[in-house]
Amino acid sequence: MVKVSIVTVVFNDQENILKTIKSVTNQNFKDREYLVIDGGSTDNTKEIINQNISSIDKYISEKDKGIYDAMNKAIDMAEGEWIIFMNSGDVFVDDHVLEKVFSYPIGEKISFIYSDYYVGKTLVPASFDEGMLLHQAIIYKKEMHHTYGYYQVTKPYIISDFMFFMRFKPEEVMKINVPIAKNEQAGVSSGSWCLYQRLCCDYIYHKISLKILVIKILYWSLKFLFKK
Repeated sequence: MVKVSIVTVVFNDQENILKTIKSVTNQNFKDREYLVIDGGSTDNTKEIINQNISSIDKYISEKDKGIYDAMNKAIDMAEGEWIIFMNSGDVFVDDHVLEKVFSYPIGEKISFIYSDYYVGKTLVPASFDEGMLLHQAIIYKKEMHHTYGYYQVTKPYIISDFMFFMRFKPEEVMKINVPIAKNEQAGVSSGSWCLYQRLCCDYIYHKISLKILVIKILYWSLKFLFKK
């Protein structure tokens, strides 16, 4: 078994796929494999992937039901003990990230490692307790999908990863002082309706009380209203 499976999910992103491939393959951590899951791109994405196929261990290109369906395919294909999703457009902070991460003493009970992350040039402080997480700045044990299930592939939900992460127990979680990833923008999950889903998830998993849930929903509703 390899140590880490790095996964890139992509669909029609010819502008960004190459920088992600290079960021992954430049990692000096050798005990890894690289998987690319393409959703059947119709632009030049597949051509760029094929030009770099020698750096990729496993690759499929086929239609899927969305990003979480593609991620579930990768989970079944991955052979690593740990898994990290570095999707198209996202990159590691530097070429030594994985080497730094696994130089830390990681206890036997730890199955979820996370860190602060960059959005553009801004370092964002991550917090498991507060739900401030970036998927690309998380490395977790693949076997936990056997315990907590796969990502939900349901159109109304775009927080399947957040719902999965919230199932981890505090004693399984470890934050490290090594920023793992950076991306250029917050992404689709920064939208207002996704925020409401996250708040409800926080309530379901007892991260916040019903009173705090109502207060936060009112606060963010007013904030987004006045933005318009």
